[in-house]
Amino acid sequence: MMRYERKYRIEGRHYLQVLHEMMSIRGAFYSPYPDRWVNSIYLDTIFYDALHQNLAGISNRCKYRVRWYGEDYERLDSPVLEQKVKSNLLGYKNHLQLTSTTLSPGDLRQTLDLDLLKDQGLEPMVMVRYLRTYLESFDRRVRITIDRKLQYRGVSNFKVDSYMYGDEAIILEIKYDPEIESDIQDILQDVKYRLTKNSKFVSGIMAYWS
Repeated sequence: MMRYERKYRIEGRHYLQVLHEMMSIRGAFYSPYPDRWVNSIYLDTIFYDALHQNLAGISNRCKYRVRWYGEDYERLDSPVLEQKVKSNLLGYKNHLQLTSTTLSPGDLRQTLDLDLLKDQGLEPMVMVRYLRTYLESFDRRVRITIDRKLQYRGVSNFKVDSYMYGDEAIILEIKYDPEIESDIQDILQDVKYRLTKNSKFVSGIMAYWS
């Protein structure tokens, strides 16, 4: 199901300031889950097709990533292969559950030895991880995520680089179903940050390969 994903890249603000502002907007938001580390490995072709589509602003596009959770990023606990489909501000995901494994090149290569990926010439290019806070309106119609402590690592020949590039920005996302947009204008107006085009995938790629 398609949903809106409004993104805001926030620089020069402390996480607690952003959290307080989001907890104070109309809609009565609360935290339904504890914070957790989100780990993702994004895939692309050797020609960087997904990257170029994003930079060109192509409205209908998709990208693939492997996602798992936990502070120990070298252990892929119940990872999921996600196909993330975008159409302007709308998006949805397809999921494929993968077997738990490790981040070693041999294990990662075996895990991603899938016809779905090989047929498209996709291989891992960059790893992104961050600490995420979850907020939800009490009517459960609007979700907000606040990501901080962003880290990028390049991936070459299925080997994750030991060097980590840090990003001090805070990424705010507001997510909701299209049919309620007219009902939540008060919430959107309370967000004083500027709507931006932001992709952690692009930021990670540019940090390493540009």
